[in-house]
Amino acid sequence: MSDSNTPRGALSLQNVLKYTVQHHDKNGTEPKENETPDVEKSKFLEEALTAMTTDASKELKAALIVLEDGESSLDEKKDSFEVIRSHIDDLDNANSLVKLGGNKAVLRCIKDEADSELRISAIETVAEMAQNNIFCQNALINDKFLPELVKNLSNNNENIVRSSIYAISSLIRNFEPGYKEFKRVKGIKALVPCLKSSNTNLYIKAAFLIASLTSKDKSVREDFVKAEVFPVLLDNLKPVKEFDVKQETTLFALSSLSLETDLKLSTEKRKEALATLEQIISKNKQSQDCEDMVSYARSIVDNLNGR
Repeated sequence: MSDSNTPRGALSLQNVLKYTVQHHDKNGTEPKENETPDVEKSKFLEEALTAMTTDASKELKAALIVLEDGESSLDEKKDSFEVIRSHIDDLDNANSLVKLGGNKAVLRCIKDEADSELRISAIETVAEMAQNNIFCQNALINDKFLPELVKNLSNNNENIVRSSIYAISSLIRNFEPGYKEFKRVKGIKALVPCLKSSNTNLYIKAAFLIASLTSKDKSVREDFVKAEVFPVLLDNLKPVKEFDVKQETTLFALSSLSLETDLKLSTEKRKEALATLEQIISKNKQSQDCEDMVSYARSIVDNLNGR
């Protein structure tokens, strides 16, 4: 029985190292007649055993060996991602993973892995590697991760879509080369259907990403306005009477997009939007929980009225 106080990453490391031991028979017999030694397998086992150490880079190498071996089981691969993710919150370890050639194994799992859980682990590994890490962001962009992540936005599995938005966000927020690549692979167009999802969590993640990107850069704002994102967000606006995280995120995104941009709304649509915003302000202006909602709503009203 495992110790409940032992971190999951440590348990996974034990499994990865157990894998290397199970595939190395120290008491193995000499090859039988007509049987030739497998030089490549011997080399693989030697590398795996060399990697059995507490040093983080060696643990990462051991995990990659398992991921790259075609005979590894699904559970062994999952354990390997647990090991990787237990280390890459440290910037140096994330960089080491890239230098060890880890991008190739991670990208293959994102592109080709049939098991959704393992695929999500690979996607979230990208998100964690790229978080505020220019070295990893550059490497992941150069290795063409964004086209695959953008393709995932149309996946039927909502958890894959959610994780992909997380990874995309880590790659493009506050990182201009990432945003340029996202735009080049038509990421804005691919993101819009997420705003039409019935999955609230998925919608919020997409809307928040849009709000974050457009709140700081006018040229980015104009890209999203041209893609007609504003009317889609507007369709999600409701006159709620209390705090609602979906409505707050919607208001945040609408406020960002409406700043100093030509929205080209019809007179009827503009009047309808203003009426809804005034209701939100009126119903929630006395609530401390709704201060941000009311602030965003007032900002949109001012922007729509051209003040």
